[in-house]
Amino acid sequence: MTQISELKSATHNGETIRYLDTGAGEPALVFVHGWCCDNTYWRDQVPVFAANHRIIAVDLLGHGSSDKPDRDYTIDNFVDVVASLIGELGLDKPIVVGHSMGGVIVMNLARKHPDLTRGAVIVDAPLVPLPDPLLPMVAQTLEAFKSPAYKEAAAGFVRMQLFNAASPPDMVEETIAGMGTAPQRVVYSAIESTLSPESCVPGPIGVPAVFLRAANLFATAEQLKERYPGLEVAEFDCAHFIQMERPTETNAAITKFIEALP
Repeated sequence: MTQISELKSATHNGETIRYLDTGAGEPALVFVHGWCCDNTYWRDQVPVFAANHRIIAVDLLGHGSSDKPDRDYTIDNFVDVVASLIGELGLDKPIVVGHSMGGVIVMNLARKHPDLTRGAVIVDAPLVPLPDPLLPMVAQTLEAFKSPAYKEAAAGFVRMQLFNAASPPDMVEETIAGMGTAPQRVVYSAIESTLSPESCVPGPIGVPAVFLRAANLFATAEQLKERYPGLEVAEFDCAHFIQMERPTETNAAITKFIEALP
């Protein structure tokens, strides 16, 4: 996807993290992309919120322009990277916004570092363990991601599971092509950690939080609220990439959340 503007660099344990830094104003917003994506998947949010807020949109390690070390990628490591970046930039309790895997990262960041953020926007993240009947299919998919045909397997997964018949065809093809550039180690290890029950432990999140739920998410709004007391849920009639399929509504939901914060 088209880069919005030039990226800056930071380091974490000697590895280079690239990020977009634009706009001005408090509170700052930190955008965290999903599995096999990069900062450009927030292109419909960054210009809007940069008018009133400092915006940081990170490329996680293994993704986009950041370093891609040949090792497994875990939610815990991603959390440490985002926390390190917030500290290095001296951000004062930003609002963190995460899509999909990024939403899992954002939730765990809020719990691990409760004084680091003032609120979390979680966009269609897998925060409820997959139902038992789906586990054999997940195991088969992970094996395919570890095979020589991982690119084809990942493209098929994205097309079938993350979009629906109403998704804009051009956006579907552009997204599949962009996600297809991720290294194989990212493809299988990052999603394995994202879907682990250890990454979605039930209980309060610890900061004000809202979940933007797509119509095709297996977890219902009631299940999300029961599992995470205090979590608000807003529902959208679209597929998984809510911020791209419904940008205006997404931006309105984020704005409403920001305005309601104490």
